Parts: sequence; C-alpha cells; structure tokens
Amino acid sequence: MATAMRHRGPDDEGLWLSDDGRVGLVNRRLAIVDCSPNGHMPMRNHDGTACITHNGEVYNAAELRAELTALGHRFRSTGDTEAILRGYEAWGLSVVHRLRGMFAFAIYDGRQRRLFLARDRLGIKPLYYSVTPEAFVFASELGALQVSGLVGRTVSPAGLVGYLLLGSVPGPLTIYNGVHALEPGCTLSLDIAGPAAAPKPHRYWTFPTDVVAPPSSAAAVGEVRSLLEDAVRCHLVSDVPLGAFLSGGLDSSAVVTLMRAVTGGPIRTCSMVFEEAGYSETVYARAVASAVGTEHTERIVTGGEVAGALDRILRTMDQPTVDGVNTYFVAETARQAGLTVALSGLGGDELFGGYPNTFAGVPGLLRALRVAQSVPAAAPVARAGLRWLGGPGRWAKVADALERPATPASAYLACRGLFPPAEVRMLVGPELWEAAAVGDPAGRIVSEMDVNGHGADWFSWVSRAELSGYTLHQLLRDTDVMSMAHSLEVRVPLLDHRLVEAVLRLPGSVKREGGRPKALLVRAVGDLLPPTVRARRPKQGFVFPFERWLRGELRGVCLEWQRETGGLLRPDVVAQVWRAYDAGRLHWSRPWALAALGGWRDATAARVS
Repeated sequence: MATAMRHRGPDDEGLWLSDDGRVGLVNRRLAIVDCSPNGHMPMRNHDGTACITHNGEVYNAAELRAELTALGHRFRSTGDTEAILRGYEAWGLSVVHRLRGMFAFAIYDGRQRRLFLARDRLGIKPLYYSVTPEAFVFASELGALQVSGLVGRTVSPAGLVGYLLLGSVPGPLTIYNGVHALEPGCTLSLDIAGPAAAPKPHRYWTFPTDVVAPPSSAAAVGEVRSLLEDAVRCHLVSDVPLGAFLSGGLDSSAVVTLMRAVTGGPIRTCSMVFEEAGYSETVYARAVASAVGTEHTERIVTGGEVAGALDRILRTMDQPTVDGVNTYFVAETARQAGLTVALSGLGGDELFGGYPNTFAGVPGLLRALRVAQSVPAAAPVARAGLRWLGGPGRWAKVADALERPATPASAYLACRGLFPPAEVRMLVGPELWEAAAVGDPAGRIVSEMDVNGHGADWFSWVSRAELSGYTLHQLLRDTDVMSMAHSLEVRVPLLDHRLVEAVLRLPGSVKREGGRPKALLVRAVGDLLPPTVRARRPKQGFVFPFERWLRGELRGVCLEWQRETGGLLRPDVVAQVWRAYDAGRLHWSRPWALAALGGWRDATAARVS
C-alpha cells in the first residue's frame, strides 16, 4: 500500500504495527512544514500509547501548539501532525473541532483499543475505507486499497449510474463495490477489542443554513475582505517553495492579489495557454502577474500533447471523471517550475455565485416545473414536447425532472447533471439500472442532496448544493488525485471553513448586489485587481478545448476506448451518443464522459458483476 502511494509522498516512508499485530498504519510523506526527521510518520506519542498517520495541512497548528504547551504537553517537532496527536491526547475525539485546514488522519489509541478516522469539513482531502471479512482497511486512494489484496475491482452499479448522471461518482459511493468514501465533516471510530460490527460515521460539522443580516452592505464587504486576507495568509505556511495557479479568472486572480496583499516575498504563478483562440485567458493572467510582480510560468498545451498523455492520466484516476485533465497539466507545470505547494482559486464560483446555469437556473427551472405540474395533464404534454423538440441534451433532463416531484434538488439535477436519467437507463440497460438502487437511482441522489429549506434565500441553497455536490465529488477529488500524481500539494483558501460559514450566512441579496456574477467577491477585492480583470464579465472557466480536440487529435483514442465500455454500457447507445455529438446536438462532455469511462476501465482492469 505504501508503494502504491509513493507519488503522494516521495520524501519519506513509515510503517507501524501494534504489538499484537492487529493494527498497522503506513504513511508516505510529502514534507511541507518541519521537513526534518522529527516529522516522520506514522508518529507516536511520548509513551507509545497512540499513533497517527496524516495527510493534509492544519493551518492553525502554531496556535494549537501554544495552547497545548501551556497545558503541559511537550513537542518534538514544529509540524502540524504532532499538533493533532497532542490535541487528541488533550481533547479526545473533539480535537476535530479545533482544527482549521484540510486533513484526513487516523489515530490508533492503544489504551482505548480504538481506531479513530477523521476528514476535514469540506472534503478537501480524501479518505476511503472498506469493511471486509478479513479486515477494516482505509487509504487516501482507491488504488492503495486494491493492492492490499482485500478489495476487488468490481464496478458498483450505483457508482456507475451516479457517474453517468453527474460526471463524477457521488460519495459516499465509489466506483467499486464495498468501498466507501468517508464523507466531509465526519469521523469514524472502530472498536478493535469489541465485537465485529460495521463502523458508522459521525458528523461533526455541516453547512450553516441560518441567515444573518449584516449591519450594512459595506460591513459585509469589509468582513469578507478581512476573512479572505486571513484565509490566504494562513494558507501560506510552508517550509518549501510555494506558488499559485493563475488562470486569469476572477478566483485565481483574487487569490494571487491577496497573496501580495499579505506578504512581501516572491510569488510564483503558473498558467496554461492554448493555440485555439477563445480558450486562453493569457491576457488576464499576464495582467495579474505583472501587477503583482510574480515569477510567471506559461505552458502551451496542444491537443496532440493531451492525446499522448491520456493513458498516463487515466492510470492516475482513482475513479472515472469528466474533469481533471486540466489540473493534471497545471500541476505538472507547477512541479516542473520547482513548486511543492500551490494555491488555487477553487471554490470561488460555488461560494460567490459564479455559475449562472445553477444560481439563476435552479430557481427559474423550479418555478417552471411547479407551474407545469400544477395544470392537469400539462406535465405529460410538456415532457413529450421537450423530448420531441430538444432530443438528447438539457431539454431531455428537464423532461425527466417533470416525472418527479418538483423540488430544488430535482431542479438542480436537471441543471447540473450530465446524462438525464432516461438516457442513463438506456446506456446501462434495465438490469444494471435496477441493481444501482431499488427503483430509481436518480431519485436516490435527489433525496440525499442538501434539502434544507431555502426560504427566500435561493443563493445560499445553491451554494450548499454546489459545495456538497459538484465541488466535493468532482473538483476537489480531481484536484487531489491529479496534483498528488506530481507530488504537489494544492491548497484552496476560498474553501477555508470560516470564510465558507460567514459567506453562506449572508443574505443572497448582499451576494447578488449589482447583478454581476460574484458581485461580493469583486467588491471585496476589486481594489487589488488590474482593471482588465475587474471589468471583465463573461465567465470562461478553466476549460481545455475538448470541443475541438474530440473532433481532431483525441478522436482516435476516444473511439478505441469506446470498446472498453462493453459489459458496462450498451454499445448501440454509446454509438448514438457519438452520432448526436457529431451532428452538433450534444455538448462535448457527454461523449468525453463515455470515452473517459472506457479509458479508465482499460487502465484499471475494472470489471462488472
């Protein structure tokens, strides 16, 4: 298992076994803070009664160390891992409430005969586990679980259907049978000495749903600016070279300009450039780099280069995803530029309202669904009309939404989903569809979404849905896998939990003020941004030119991978998807999702049962 995770930590390896041989912990270390041998993991406490293995970064470790030292605890290192371990000695399971950062860790307490696992609030760092007849096994990557010899490669029907519905596998499912993701903001305890029983996760944090009106709009802007500066400042702790991804979009530009606002040291930035006009945001990235005075690295990425790297990228993927290729290349560029840590603007769109498709689309679509369903016989007529007029595509997802109760979650799935449920059922066939969940996999996903009442505040409801869905299951997961493939730690200051809590509690009217996407973020950091970035309005996003590449350089390898979906998907329906794309009736993400699934299966030798 350690060998399988070597890329996650090339600096050190450690293995610990309990005296009775019943518990083993392993760690591959990417040394960031206190790179000395004092940070070696797994790390034991002074009397050897507790041992920890940890992945991530706790940004308030210095404050915790001072508090624990005052309580009489002695430290051998200046790293964050020991702060967690000493915190566990002082506060027990409630140590998670004290931590600020991204983390996944396991502590074995020899006195209690208890194994304690925890994951950070937003799910920035992954943690997977499986309960088998032989053992309880866990790891940061699915590949490490599989090489243990305890976990197989049989595809989960529910995970497969979830992937086709959303473009990524929704947790706590994974693509494999019998393997689960520990959900964000959760802990899990296993009694080693007690009777064999499946451990149940315990939730210690969730998104706030209350709304707190600020004294004024200006006060809200000032509070957010202060929280942004504090979040970026604490994310800069590092004893190794640190920089940032800079796409030229508002979020990454905000992070880089805030870095300059809180530090006078050198800043390194990296961005991607494309030959295809309309995709590169070079002019904006260069404007920010020039204004801030960064050491800026640009990399030109071509379709041919991506085609040549796809096999390598697919072997990197723990699970199939429609995203991640872009992060693979920018992470590789950052590592080649000498960085070990990079800050990212990930999370800004979800927190501040950067997606018109969902922030405006969900409430608008829900109103339309309710109107259609309130008129007798209107819904069936509308469904038939939408399918006849629109064919495959978004209107097919709307037609499917008309078949279930009109709820915020069903409207969100229609806006954010990949394939509509009816098309997923055709792709996998009725037998696998039924195996995915009793009756209705799409309905299960909808029912498990954040369905807390939105009241009059749609903005925060959509933010919670995006953060607990798209951000968690796709953006954060892909960022971790693709960056760690290059031994690069990526930090996301815009998902600092204190900032997230504060912004979610603000009324939507404050965040929408002016009608501009991410209006609150612009007001909070606008004085730092170059005029060209501050004035731009259309959101482009960090997207590779797949629309063109799938008709050119990537076409051959994608059609090769199409054969690898046999046994998972119906070949005739897969061929229909490609024909619809070639006719201009489908977004590129649909055929790419099927190609990525075939390539992932080819790389991992996954099988269906």
